[in-house]
Amino acid sequence: MDFYFFRLINGFSGKSSILDLFGIFCAKYLIFFIGFAAVGILIFRGRGIKNILSVFKMALAALLGYLIKIIINLFETRPRPFLAHDVNLLVGKLTDGSFPSMHTLISFVIAFSMYGYDKKTGVYFFMAAALVGLSRIYVGVHYPLDIFGGVLLAWLAVYAVGKINWKKIF
Repeated sequence: MDFYFFRLINGFSGKSSILDLFGIFCAKYLIFFIGFAAVGILIFRGRGIKNILSVFKMALAALLGYLIKIIINLFETRPRPFLAHDVNLLVGKLTDGSFPSMHTLISFVIAFSMYGYDKKTGVYFFMAAALVGLSRIYVGVHYPLDIFGGVLLAWLAVYAVGKINWKKIF
């Protein structure tokens, strides 16, 4: 089932140079725009220490998610689609494990964090994060379950960081 949906999405790549360029941009670079936009919004909205704490919590959730990904990959390293199948690969070959998608994880950490900060703004971040995840399949470097794993791990990391009693710390 996972490979079926991978093929369905990846099968569109290589047919349109404009769509391929958009897919490559979203897969490789959109994550940076999402991060800079989130930090920019939080810093320039002028809510003082609350915004600085939001940036810190977002970074802490991303770090937590990254550490969990490392632990997962110590026990199980899922090969990327291009190593197991003939796929339309639009970006360079990566050597780390496929599960979970790190780009998706970070993008959704930002989206969940921004949604918790401001729901209306957060919806836009979710749309951008979804583009990152979908494009990672489109360019041939992740399976759909890798993307789902990244989203789930992002939610868990943001949830865990949100459960910390920050008033006791600060």
